[in-house]
Amino acid sequence: MIAAFVPAASAAITLAAQALAASFAPPLDTPIRVVAEAVRTDSGVTRRFVSAKRVVFRRDGAGFRAEVTVEPSAPSGSDDDPAAMFIAGMARLAARTLVFQLDAQGRVTGMTDQAAAWQAMLDGLAALSPPGEAADRVRAARARAVVDMFAQLPPERQRAMLASMLVPLIAADIAAEGAGPPRAVRVPAASAFGTAQLDGLRAVRDDRGLLEVSVSATGPVSVKGPAGVAAGTMTLETLRRVDPRTGLLISSEEAVRTVLPDGSLASERVTVTRVAR
Repeated sequence: MIAAFVPAASAAITLAAQALAASFAPPLDTPIRVVAEAVRTDSGVTRRFVSAKRVVFRRDGAGFRAEVTVEPSAPSGSDDDPAAMFIAGMARLAARTLVFQLDAQGRVTGMTDQAAAWQAMLDGLAALSPPGEAADRVRAARARAVVDMFAQLPPERQRAMLASMLVPLIAADIAAEGAGPPRAVRVPAASAFGTAQLDGLRAVRDDRGLLEVSVSATGPVSVKGPAGVAAGTMTLETLRRVDPRTGLLISSEEAVRTVLPDGSLASERVTVTRVAR
C-alpha cells in the first residue's frame, strides 16, 4: 500500500519543482539596482542606514549566476551599534563583485571565492577594534567578540550570511504560490530588546498583475528599562510586491515596533526596499 503512494508523491514533488522553476525567470544580462533604507529608533535615538547594490543575473547551465556588486555607502550610526558594525563589515565588499550560483528555482547553491569575500568582511569588522584609550575599549571589545564569533561559523553559515544580500530579491516561491486567502502564520521578529515569535495573518492578493503579500502579526516581548523588566508588545507589518513573471521582488516595506504597557514606543525599525532596472 505504501509503495503505491511513492510514485504519486514523487510526481507531486517533480511538478512542484517545475512550477517553482517556471516562476523564476529573471531578466538576463540586465543590471538591477536594489536600494534599502532602514530607520531605527531605540530609546529615543534614531539612526538611518542606507545600502545599495547592483545585481545581474546570467544563465549558467540549467541554472543561473547572480553577480552582486555592493555600492560604497557613507557610514552612519555609532561604530558600536550592531547594525552599523555589520554595515562596516559589508563596506569592505564595496566595488567587489560577488558571484552566486543558483539552481533553476532561484535557490543559492554555491559561491565563487567565498573564503576571500568572508575574510574581507571580517577585516572590515576587525578595523573597528584598533588599540585605543579607555573610551575605545568597549567598542573594541564588542567588535572583537563579533569577529571571533563570525570566524567560527561553518562555510554554509558564511555563505548564507553573504547570500543575504541577494536572497530577499528572489521571490519565486511567492510567484508559484499565487494569490490566496488570508491564513494564520507564526513569524519571527527582532528588535533591540530581542527576538520573539509573533502570531498573525498572511495574505497574497493580485494587484493588477502583481502579487502583493502582506503579513500582520503581534506577540509579547520582555522589555528591559530603568525600572526593570516589563511585558511589552511587539508588532510586525510587512508588505511585499512581487512580479510573478520574473519571480523577483519589486518593493517591500517592513515595520517592527515594540510598545510598552503604558502605550509608549520603546523601539521602532522601518525598512523600505526599492528595486529598479
